[in-house]
Amino acid sequence: MKIIGIIILLIGCIVLWQHLELKKFQITSYEYRTKKITQSVKFAVVADLHAHVYGRDNDILIQKIKEQKPDIILVPGDMIVSRYPETYETAYQTFEKLTEIAPVYFSNGNHESRVSKVPVMQTEAFLEYENRVRKLGVHILNNASEEVILHGGKFCISGLEIPLECYGKGSYEPLPEHFIRDVLGDAKQDSVQILMAHNPMFAKEYADWGADITVCGHTHGGLVRIPGIGSVISPQFELFPKYDAGEFEFDGKKVYVSKGLGTHTFHIRVFDRAEVLMIRINKM
Repeated sequence: MKIIGIIILLIGCIVLWQHLELKKFQITSYEYRTKKITQSVKFAVVADLHAHVYGRDNDILIQKIKEQKPDIILVPGDMIVSRYPETYETAYQTFEKLTEIAPVYFSNGNHESRVSKVPVMQTEAFLEYENRVRKLGVHILNNASEEVILHGGKFCISGLEIPLECYGKGSYEPLPEHFIRDVLGDAKQDSVQILMAHNPMFAKEYADWGADITVCGHTHGGLVRIPGIGSVISPQFELFPKYDAGEFEFDGKKVYVSKGLGTHTFHIRVFDRAEVLMIRINKM
């Protein structure tokens, strides 16, 4: 009986730990240096919210982002959970509050792509949600780009909508050759080229296209991480994936992979604290 009691106690401790852990997030800061600007610019990256809430109506999350004073907020997908239309309202309310802090740029993750592209999942509710988000002034960039001037520096912000076949579990299609150039054209060499691309599996392709900075999500950090090693498994069921979280460099170009803020299906985070990324771009 004593052993059973110990097991029950351990299970209870684990459940409590996870309950508390899923209510926490951190700010993870990075610096990128370039000769293309003369003044510093700050980008916040809010990835994979999946309608998760931190405090009432996400007030804790919003306040923390506000304290960072970002110039731009980048949202590289998965604000919703595709099979749960009730998540749309939480995502909308969060977008509404983010737009009060700074201009918001968004590109679809696989959950938005699934609802908008797969006929059996398309709903009037999603179309209404998307229109409401657009009316907030959110810049929705699905295979599209916008140029912006920040503190005198030129930036090109692009959003890549990755084909759903590239998200397969167990086996997946590679990103089609020349796909990025076909849908976005050439990268802007005279601007700081920012790319939002939900799936980090194609990190090298993003850098090869010419993105100075790419921001990704999707992996949720792997949910379960081994300290000093990294995530155990990717959403594609790839063991010990290479591009799971953090900063990756390709000949001076950077890819930043966020652990995201929410979860779905498996609501766990082991040594995998949720996060908002803050990327400060400084003059070299």
